[in-house]
Amino acid sequence: MKNNDFKESIFWKGGDLQTIRDTFCIGLNSFKNLEKVFIPLPDYPSDLVINNYLLGYLEKPDLFNLNKGLILITHGLGGSTKRFGLKRISRKLLNEGFAVLKLNLRGAGSGRYLSHKNYSARCSNDIISVVNFIRKNLFPKDKYSHFERNNFPIYGIGLSLGGTILLNACFDFEEQNNKPLLDGLACVSSPLDLNSCSQCIDKPRNFIYQKWLINRLKSQVLQSQLNKIDCTKESLTKRSIKKIKTIREFDEKITAPNWGYKSVDDYYLRASPFSKIKRFFNKLPRSLFIHAKDDPWVPYEPTLELKNFLKDNYSGISFLLTEKGGHNGFHSSRGCWSDEIVSNWIKSLNIQ
Repeated sequence: MKNNDFKESIFWKGGDLQTIRDTFCIGLNSFKNLEKVFIPLPDYPSDLVINNYLLGYLEKPDLFNLNKGLILITHGLGGSTKRFGLKRISRKLLNEGFAVLKLNLRGAGSGRYLSHKNYSARCSNDIISVVNFIRKNLFPKDKYSHFERNNFPIYGIGLSLGGTILLNACFDFEEQNNKPLLDGLACVSSPLDLNSCSQCIDKPRNFIYQKWLINRLKSQVLQSQLNKIDCTKESLTKRSIKKIKTIREFDEKITAPNWGYKSVDDYYLRASPFSKIKRFFNKLPRSLFIHAKDDPWVPYEPTLELKNFLKDNYSGISFLLTEKGGHNGFHSSRGCWSDEIVSNWIKSLNIQ
């Protein structure tokens, strides 16, 4: 679809209203075929105890066709599977006949008690473990004996930072038989350059946004019964966590050291997929990037630069940059435009 196909709703005009619209929505009920999935994770050097897990919610339509495959959906910064936008796109894909696994990343949502630190933009081994778990455990051989697991399509949808995480996992995955980690990947409003995102959210006009986001991030840490274990490495107390004012400061004091980075600048450099996409775009599956130019949180310029760079080099990656839409918004008079685009795009991959 062409960029001018998106027209914002008259009730949600401008990037800011587009961005906050889902915050005012009441959550959707889950399908009746809902299953909690506990996914074991690898241990990192900074882990002080073992047995880390992620919590996902698997939903299957009543008439589930295995050949359609499964959609793995990851949330953004400070989010969880409770976010309305994640539930909405899940519901749409379920109605299209796909199975959906909504994933709480480390430290997020109702899975907070299952792991001992927060996720990062490059928690690649976590995502790789999830995909391997899906292939080996979610559809047991005794029940689906006719099905070849290795050919089971798994698609990824990353909302905001969730897309960054899935991109990094695709690059860090060691391909087996020239098969990528995912069979398709859609990124909506995803940061490609973390440093420029940090500078953007630090702007005075984004003061309220940053305060809201940082409060959600700190809450994820402070609500955990394992808080003392989380913070031992840096000798941080609850009081010092509460003093953190910006996302950059949070990453500097918590995210970067917990994930083994030398500094916050080192973290932003090594966890940004921008340069990797330029150099190793062939490692990605068929991919779709959707981004609005009036996104108040994540600058669109890196996505535009990649679009221009790859235009004559690789046809496996598609870009849709719109003038309007905000951050993970795209609310039109007919519903969420990006949900419709992503759904149609995945269906087109599924029939190829």
